[in-house]
Amino acid sequence: MNSKSIIDCNAQEVQEHNQETQDILSKLSNYPNYDCAAIIKYFDEANKDKEPIIKSCNLHNCDEMIEYVDSKNGVDVAIVEDFLTFIVYGQGYFKGGISYITQLGIQIRPYDCEKNFLKIGDEIL
Repeated sequence: MNSKSIIDCNAQEVQEHNQETQDILSKLSNYPNYDCAAIIKYFDEANKDKEPIIKSCNLHNCDEMIEYVDSKNGVDVAIVEDFLTFIVYGQGYFKGGISYITQLGIQIRPYDCEKNFLKIGDEIL
């Protein structure tokens, strides 16, 4: 949903990227403050085999889930499988002489009172 990944932004573009992210998050207030499952899954080389972590949150403050992970190199917002997803870039590291960066997704899955997931991702655009 961001026009450019934070990883590819220069110093001047970072402010624009962050404003895009805030604009996306502000649209969440158009929805009820649903209870949500936040599914945290790593994708980088050193951590990709870790089991996903599931936490509870509310839709209006779902961005607070980022506080639980390393976000040293920034955050992108995307729609993955029709759900709002934060792509988080953490600290860099070396494995086998190759440089990597910690990367994970935090997928926000709102659900109704009957515990049915609500796919609102496309509507946020």
